[in-house]
Amino acid sequence: MASNSINKLPRGVELHGKYLRISFTYKGSRRRESLKLEPTKQNIKFAKSKLGAIKYEVLAGSFNYSHHFPDSNVTIGKPSHKPIVSLINQYLKVKEQQIRRSTFDKYVSMLNIFSELYGKERSSETINPRSISEVRTLLIQGRTAKTANTYLSTVRTFFTWLHAMEYLDRNYLEFLSNVKVPEREIEPFTIAEFKMAIDACLQDQHKNIITLLAYSGLRTGEMCALSWEDINFEERTMLIRRSTFDKRGLKTTKTDKERTVDILPPAFDALEAQFKLTGHYEAKEHPVELADKTNRIESLRFVFSPHAITGIYSNRPYDYLGKTVTNKMWQSISLRAGIKYRTVYQFRHTYASWMLSAGVNMAYLAEQMGHANFLMIAQVYGKWMNNPNQKESDKAWKALEKRHK
Repeated sequence: MASNSINKLPRGVELHGKYLRISFTYKGSRRRESLKLEPTKQNIKFAKSKLGAIKYEVLAGSFNYSHHFPDSNVTIGKPSHKPIVSLINQYLKVKEQQIRRSTFDKYVSMLNIFSELYGKERSSETINPRSISEVRTLLIQGRTAKTANTYLSTVRTFFTWLHAMEYLDRNYLEFLSNVKVPEREIEPFTIAEFKMAIDACLQDQHKNIITLLAYSGLRTGEMCALSWEDINFEERTMLIRRSTFDKRGLKTTKTDKERTVDILPPAFDALEAQFKLTGHYEAKEHPVELADKTNRIESLRFVFSPHAITGIYSNRPYDYLGKTVTNKMWQSISLRAGIKYRTVYQFRHTYASWMLSAGVNMAYLAEQMGHANFLMIAQVYGKWMNNPNQKESDKAWKALEKRHK
């Protein structure tokens, strides 16, 4: 949060370390209690509301200190040990105020698995290096390195909270270290495979989806949430401003930033063909979740719709495609095409490798793909760069030379 927003905290709400704290008078003494919430706009609003409720209850004589602050030293001193499942539920109530719904659902799922492996009813008193090492081993079994590290990261945040709340005398994070991740698996589709996939499509919409993904580098969720209101045929650009949750629901993009993507000729042709299928659909209002967990309402006509195809998915009560449906669609197409199966996300890598092979500027490519800078482009896709040692001036002259001739 910007410093000017922090300086405008409501009276009685203050910043203590990196968390919000509220200050109030109770039984003639000044009390200060941390909310363990970061100073976001939504959390500041929550803190102000909570402080108002506390002041009213103090005035009315109905204030229950332990109800508002069950772990406060004022009421119970150092907290007693509790079952792991109880502490997880307590922690999740805090996290629910801080993170997106989609991220929160993942926290719930992963911490439930952790509690099953550790033992739901085991007391926090049993936490020690040996017990943590044992549960870490169980967490990483049968999971890819990337997935295992996601679990471990989530559990570490829980243990950090346990330590901050004084349920643990130490953090134990060194016993929850990440596993080594192998080199990122990137296997773009060749042009021949792309053409085979197009030929294997049984629906025109599927051809248009594959073409757009291969020639735009959109994330799958961004493609699913794309609307005709985002397309500018005259300027040949797309405004990427939303995505979908893993299940259902719309949200802002992965980086919470909008970006403008240039439409390459094959993608332009695919969008023109798709407009004949869904361009006439009526716009409907849909909530889009923002970074602060509030919603904006948008009137949208989705580019790709379940109703534009024939088959079992055409009767779904949704106006836009989901990631699961898109993944199943691609599995069927790749099987019919007889090409080696890779996830539909590899089309994003395909776009990057094709563009770099054509000599496109990395900074431009990073902007088109929604990366913060070109460092990731260089690290991940460097081997597809066309003659990376060639001077930029030489590249520029080759382009100018064609025009001059």
